[in-house]
Amino acid sequence: MLLLKLLKLLFTRSKKQETMNLVQKFIPDGTPCDTKKKLEKIESITIHWTGPYPGQSPSDVRDWWVNSKGEASAHFIVKDSEVLQCWPTNKVAWHAGCKQGNDTSVGIEVIPMNVEGEFSKLSIKTLRQLLDTLPLVPIIRHYDWTGKECPKYYCNSRWEQLLKELGRL
Repeated sequence: MLLLKLLKLLFTRSKKQETMNLVQKFIPDGTPCDTKKKLEKIESITIHWTGPYPGQSPSDVRDWWVNSKGEASAHFIVKDSEVLQCWPTNKVAWHAGCKQGNDTSVGIEVIPMNVEGEFSKLSIKTLRQLLDTLPLVPIIRHYDWTGKECPKYYCNSRWEQLLKELGRL
């Protein structure tokens, strides 16, 4: 009986740790990465990677956008079970590298688990949970907008496997 209770406790803790932890910490209005534009209709969701920097936290990425004085941002940043929302989904973010992509797409940055750009299984699970809260629209890569190798690890046949894992293929 004690063993059963212990196993149940471990299973419950393990499931809790794998539940998406969404925190909203919007970028302040008026910063250089603020487009000051409304996203009228979400037509797609664009997946990115933050580059070969697996040691970053979502807050590190957000803070870099705020402090770099550049025109770059995304709506969400995912790492393992953590999701940081930087913009409301009805606001345009600078993420796709082109006007059409920015004006019609929600951007999601994923912090990779290694320098090659591979997403961790937990990040993929969290990304799937996040996608389930967003409109059912096509999921595309930054690469599909501009040809930039982003998300680098998935700019090949691995993209279809990722879409399968996300339940979108």
